[in-house]
Amino acid sequence: MFLIIYGLLSLKIMIKRIWICCLVFVLVLSIYHLNAQDTLPNFTVRELAKGKVQVSWVNPYNKVVQMIVQRSFDSTKYFRSIFSSISPWLPQNGFVDNNVPIGYKVYYRVHYVFEGGEYFFTSSKSPQNYTPIKITRITDVDDETNDNNNKDKEAKREIKVYRNNRDTLINVIQYKEFKRYRDSIIKYTKDTIQNTEYDDEVIIKTFIPKPVWKASSYIFTNDKGFIRIMLPLAKQNRYKIIFYNERNEQVFTIKHVKEADLILDKSNFKSAGWYFFELYENDKLKERNKIFVGKDR
Repeated sequence: MFLIIYGLLSLKIMIKRIWICCLVFVLVLSIYHLNAQDTLPNFTVRELAKGKVQVSWVNPYNKVVQMIVQRSFDSTKYFRSIFSSISPWLPQNGFVDNNVPIGYKVYYRVHYVFEGGEYFFTSSKSPQNYTPIKITRITDVDDETNDNNNKDKEAKREIKVYRNNRDTLINVIQYKEFKRYRDSIIKYTKDTIQNTEYDDEVIIKTFIPKPVWKASSYIFTNDKGFIRIMLPLAKQNRYKIIFYNERNEQVFTIKHVKEADLILDKSNFKSAGWYFFELYENDKLKERNKIFVGKDR
């Protein structure tokens, strides 16, 4: 009788252990599926909360040197880099975007670069339901396939060229021709080319030389601070001078200068400062310039 009772107890304990083992197996399997991520070029985008999105991926390559996450409000263009991984070679990686604009649909893509300069862009994705897939490790990159893909993308890629503050689109150039275009701008002009946050846009900043003021040889301030007017042909021609202040308001006019050498008193000007003038010869504009009237010493 004792042996029967002992056997029943042992069987009960064994069944209990089997159930525990099964439960642990199911739990481990669930955790594995929850943690599984898509392998590049596929990746996962999940909304964790309002204004917070997780972008994650599995990197099956062993020659990745740069991994960048980009965001846009458009599914095909205007992507802006928002994260660059400090360890792009890690098999499993991700990034949480804590600054997602609420109320707007956003798209993400992953830009990754291999040793040697080959690069790829994934297709864009918005936050969606998570579907795990099996992880497969690829030991090497098919160089020929990557070269063909890279050439196809570069053949279709275009660079938009804007003037100054992106206010005027002046050109759209095939990517393969852009280097020659950029070099010609640098070599033959003083303009500068500025990159934007978008990969397919550049801005040409027009060179604007600083204006160099040259004093007039007809109307100028002498060493004593008086305004001197020198018109050697005053007897042969009719000269008229109009003076303006810095607000472009007319101050006074000399309708006919009859002397070849004339000194104007500073009392003709209400205050010290710059004054602009127009000099007319026989009713034709001869010079437009400015003089500085200083304070009395």
